[in-house]
Amino acid sequence: MAEGDGNTPTDGLAAQDDSGSDRSRRAPVWERARRAMADHNAKAPRGPMGIPEAAEADAPNDDQSDAAEGATAELVLERIHHYRDTIRSYQVVIEGQRVGQIRDNKTESYLLRPGSYTLKLQLLWIFSPRVVVELPAGRQTRMICGPNGGIMQAWRLFFAPTTAIFLRFVEEV
Repeated sequence: MAEGDGNTPTDGLAAQDDSGSDRSRRAPVWERARRAMADHNAKAPRGPMGIPEAAEADAPNDDQSDAAEGATAELVLERIHHYRDTIRSYQVVIEGQRVGQIRDNKTESYLLRPGSYTLKLQLLWIFSPRVVVELPAGRQTRMICGPNGGIMQAWRLFFAPTTAIFLRFVEEV
């Protein structure tokens, strides 16, 4: 088979179709997207919950850092029962990365390293406001969430999508 006769397989450069016109043979868009996602995932950080690990060279070499190395803090999210968004889960986003979901009338907990985190919830195009959460070592921080208002507050879905879900700390009584 001679090159250019239309019968030679090519590696995505150029080929002739049945009508005789040259066209670029590229991998289908879903294949290119799959490859790009595989490359992205290969370079992603491998810390707990997808949050990047601190560099070991930056850590001080004293006894306190060894004791705090295994320290964890617990973030507990409780979603109230409400007729709006009952069948949909809210996506939990910590530091810009989706780490889980929470369903109606459920409680989810996340073990994280102590520190400060930015937290928000998302459902389709609506969000909760971003909340900065300080997680102390060995402690539990509780938050409550749910839809912000009922049918009379449905305007929030379209005109104020960042206020359609509430997210706040649980007050200790």
